[in-house]
Amino acid sequence: MNLMQIIMTMQETELFQKILCYARKKRYELLLISFMVFIFGNTFSEHVHVAAIFNIYQNMIVGFIVFYYNKRLRIFILVVITCTVFLDLCQRELGITDIKSWLGILYLLFFFIVATDVFKEVLYAKRVSRSLLSAALCGFVLLCLIGTFVFYQIQIKEPNAFSNTGTGYEVMNNLNYFSFTTLLTIGYGDILPLSLLARRAVMLIGLAGHFYTVFVTSIIIGKYLSANNKKLRLSYQHEDH
Repeated sequence: MNLMQIIMTMQETELFQKILCYARKKRYELLLISFMVFIFGNTFSEHVHVAAIFNIYQNMIVGFIVFYYNKRLRIFILVVITCTVFLDLCQRELGITDIKSWLGILYLLFFFIVATDVFKEVLYAKRVSRSLLSAALCGFVLLCLIGTFVFYQIQIKEPNAFSNTGTGYEVMNNLNYFSFTTLLTIGYGDILPLSLLARRAVMLIGLAGHFYTVFVTSIIIGKYLSANNKKLRLSYQHEDH
């Protein structure tokens, strides 16, 4: 029985349908929780690499479930999961640098595609709700993760593009930290972009993060004020009658 047959069999079960229905209603809350696990899940683990692999797979599986009714996203995420599993299983046959680079590209594509759906929710939501706030926070986290893997690709191609990134699996964690501190405009200065490409990438990601923060804040405030004005108008109309 192949993967598609397993999925088709699961579709027929009542429990699976209930899970899909719940996940669709709470998709941005579930995504946010999954992203938090992805970012902080290996903090206290002795086997950082193993925990990191588990975290990315749980994030992809959650994405597959919450976007199951979106055929385009479902197929894309399934392809990404399949390719990721294949690369992880073929590490001995392929060079370690090639594995890291291709996995980084897959993760970057996954986060970018999911981000497009999240940004649409933020833009087109009719009212301020928990779902909208979760989507807005997901959007910021996704920008940080996209920045992480953009920096990671640069570091692979140019090993001295960033300072103080460490070695081995420390590189990913340090660049993830650097991406978040950059987008949060903290900028401790312990990690620095050294090459021209790295500096341009940091400028681009920082600009995107600043624009996102201002843009999303204005959208949320606008929707909140619009909802309040509508309530006031209805209240006045009720009093007039």
